[in-house]
Amino acid sequence: MNHHDDAQARYPSLAALAARGPSLKLFFVRHGETDWGLVESRGVRGWAKDFAPLTPLGRLQIDTIARDYRLQEAEAILCSTFTRALESAALLSRALNKPLYVEYDLHEWLPQKDPLGDVDAQLLERAKTTLSGTAADVPDGPWESLPEVRERVLGVMQRYRKFQSLVVVTHGVVIGSLVGMRRLVDHAEIVPLEIDPDDPGPAPTAAEHDLARP
Repeated sequence: MNHHDDAQARYPSLAALAARGPSLKLFFVRHGETDWGLVESRGVRGWAKDFAPLTPLGRLQIDTIARDYRLQEAEAILCSTFTRALESAALLSRALNKPLYVEYDLHEWLPQKDPLGDVDAQLLERAKTTLSGTAADVPDGPWESLPEVRERVLGVMQRYRKFQSLVVVTHGVVIGSLVGMRRLVDHAEIVPLEIDPDDPGPAPTAAEHDLARP
């Protein structure tokens, strides 16, 4: 093989690059198990609960998936601002030696949109029924809808189009807003998704968001 042939083998042509399309390979990771008892024992309420760190098991869960070969190909790690996701992403960043970028809009679904108000228990239960598929979502309701979650997450992905592959450490409902919520994503579970952030196609259907389905 001459130098020209070797270069062609190593570097794809412009036509080959165009044929790949503008897709972005994502490896969504739900944060590890969270130590809610730590903050609850201190009387913490509302949004302040999101300062809860991982449990020792949660750290072990993240350390374990850091050895997954799929994550090795990612160029960078994005994560939510919530402590459980930040700690999970920091552990992955250290283990994988990948740069870490923190994005507010990767935060978990909001059971109520007012960031200063306490979450009303009855309102929370009503909001959860829209996630489970046992009740229809309410347009312009006081909680965040799944389409609203999906829209803000796609907005983040559009800002990282220069990358080809990313690890995205975030939350169960955030991941479900893009891939469907027939079941809850487990702690430290890896969910791969290839998507064009500018043209992501249709959102998951109502059936794909039905947690009551097997």
